Amino acid sequence: MSKADRNHSNDLITSWEKKKLTKRLSKRLAYILRYGAITEGLDVDENGYVSLVHLCTTRLLQSYSEAEVLEYIKSSTSYKHTKRYDYHERNGQIYVRAAYLRNFEKSVFHRNTNVKTLFEFSVSCILDNLDDFDLEDFPDEHILRMMIRRLKIEKKLSSKALRVLLAPTITHLDLEGIYLNNNILRLVWTQCPHLKAVSLRDCGYIITDTVLAQFTKNLPCLEKLNLCRCTHLTNKSLTTLVKNLPQLHTLHITRVPSLTFKSVLEFLQKSSAIKFLDVYYLRTTPEEYNCLVEIAQTKKMTLLLREPKKTDHEMVKEEFDVEEGDGCLGQLTDPGYINTENDDDDNDEEEEEEDGEEWESDNDPSSDEDDNIMLVGLLNEIWSDQEEDELSLGC
Repeated sequence: MSKADRNHSNDLITSWEKKKLTKRLSKRLAYILRYGAITEGLDVDENGYVSLVHLCTTRLLQSYSEAEVLEYIKSSTSYKHTKRYDYHERNGQIYVRAAYLRNFEKSVFHRNTNVKTLFEFSVSCILDNLDDFDLEDFPDEHILRMMIRRLKIEKKLSSKALRVLLAPTITHLDLEGIYLNNNILRLVWTQCPHLKAVSLRDCGYIITDTVLAQFTKNLPCLEKLNLCRCTHLTNKSLTTLVKNLPQLHTLHITRVPSLTFKSVLEFLQKSSAIKFLDVYYLRTTPEEYNCLVEIAQTKKMTLLLREPKKTDHEMVKEEFDVEEGDGCLGQLTDPGYINTENDDDDNDEEEEEEDGEEWESDNDPSSDEDDNIMLVGLLNEIWSDQEEDELSLGC
């Protein structure tokens, strides 16, 4: 191998290692600043900020310098181009936090000891002996959802366990990551008739127009619904939601390829309560995009929708900086035509996965440590990267 080839090979290895280290840093920061700060022994203020100095002393970030961590925090954005982290200086120190989706887990031990708290001991005892308990009249929704989430993370959440844990007290429920069937869905609306928020994200294997119609008909009080990646849904689903859910004000239904501009337009026009709609990946023309944005502004609501690809007309105009009406534009492609040959959906999906929707472990021994901190499944309470904390379903 020539010297030039060796140098090129070394550059490739260095680039690959750097990318892998950055991905690992991304995972660990997301875990600590969204979930694990307290369990990692960090002091978290009332606004979710932690000291950068203390953050870099944690077990998971000891191999990174403060400069590396701060640089990543400053530059990291989600696939929707929103900042993932906030930072500010206070009393000569830098403090950082996750910009959204903060849902800190409480430590299971008494501070500075390995002794479990009485609460943790009690919860563990209940989960190990669910058959001996009747929680139908249990008043604390927070604890019930926490137990459901823990069993889900440990991959021990069966339909038998759900039959015990689902109670009328529950108003917010995240069903992502749970293997659903018709019996479980029936159990949900039978035992939790007062549900106001449900996430069915990534449940496309069972959620069809017919199933959604039955589900929403039996839960008329729903105000928030996540149907992202329910790929078997069609335009009919939006008509169903308008009919069955008059109080629905928050809807995530992106990554549903069958949806069209016309169906979304009709939904916005007919839904009186909608305040937040996520159809980020809906394909639109510039005219359709502007139409939806105008309606959203009129209704004073939040609409997540990416801008359409630029037309050939616009790209050439930008490149040569010609004025509208110049004779050379007359021969260009029809301005209404959207160029999709170089569509970047794949790139968007890669960014989306890096943003925590689908955590992948690295194929090396050190990735086991990342698996051990339960990143797979820890985001099961998430609705959307764009949502603020009050829209999160975190326990």
